[in-house]
Amino acid sequence: MSGTAPPPRSLLFLPACEERLLAKAHLRGADALILDLEDGVPAADKERARRGLPAHIDRLHAEGQHLIVRTGSEPRHWRRDLEAAVRPGLRAVMLPKAAHAGAVAELAEALDGLERERGLSAGSVSVVPLVETPAALFALPELASAPRVSALAFGSEDFAAALGVAPTPAVLTEPCRWIILAASAHGVDSYTLPLSLAVLDRPAAVVEAARAARALGATGALCVHPGQVAAVNAAYAPDAADIAWARRVTGAWDAAGTASEPAPGVIRVDGRMIDAPVLRRAREVLASATGRPERHPPAPPGPPRRTGPEETR
Repeated sequence: MSGTAPPPRSLLFLPACEERLLAKAHLRGADALILDLEDGVPAADKERARRGLPAHIDRLHAEGQHLIVRTGSEPRHWRRDLEAAVRPGLRAVMLPKAAHAGAVAELAEALDGLERERGLSAGSVSVVPLVETPAALFALPELASAPRVSALAFGSEDFAAALGVAPTPAVLTEPCRWIILAASAHGVDSYTLPLSLAVLDRPAAVVEAARAARALGATGALCVHPGQVAAVNAAYAPDAADIAWARRVTGAWDAAGTASEPAPGVIRVDGRMIDAPVLRRAREVLASATGRPERHPPAPPGPPRRTGPEETR
């Protein structure tokens, strides 16, 4: 999902059958919304969710939302999901339980046909494989380089279940690292969190885990509750010290050169060497601080409000 605009930091799952949650989705502060047709929708409600999906995409697209649809994992399911989902405003399709590049290629081929049929720009809908099994770790390079892939994402709960263990940071950190490295090597984004997504009442733990993933190079994280959104956004926002450092670096670099005399390859700032890679990082910090307007006043990452079952996502 890389491009001229900053990639999303927080991607919030919303069951595509929950009208009440979808009505308020654009107010949750997430950088992207994942309209879920897989685990979030009971089997008995999937057809209803598909029927309602086009109207939800149209409305949320008009609100300026970055929209992703998570389909079923098997072709017999995702083909029906794509029929409902592919339309103007859809940015990506998330393929769950992605284990090999062939599955992604089959999905990409189906998208080719639907884009042509519906008059969409070729390649306008990208694919995000969701890594949920240990076996998928050994296919990461192929998944990251498969057709249309714009990001890799990590399904921590299913991954831990496949191992038969609890989704603790000790279990999840290494897979996160592998996913981030594979994504970076192939120029795509990565969405990982070395923490159970079921943690709803400890926003500080989500911030800590998101900062740990960010330090490894992750682009952002998946969320299942608005309280997690605020925590992830806080973890990925540069703090005042980061911004001040970036301004010193870029200011010193600009001052070291003129139109007639380019800046040298290396300068010194705060007793440290600054070369092209460090300058690039400083510019990225400033871009992330200024290039991502908030959709609504951000709430501090406090404990999530619990008013009923419909508010647990």
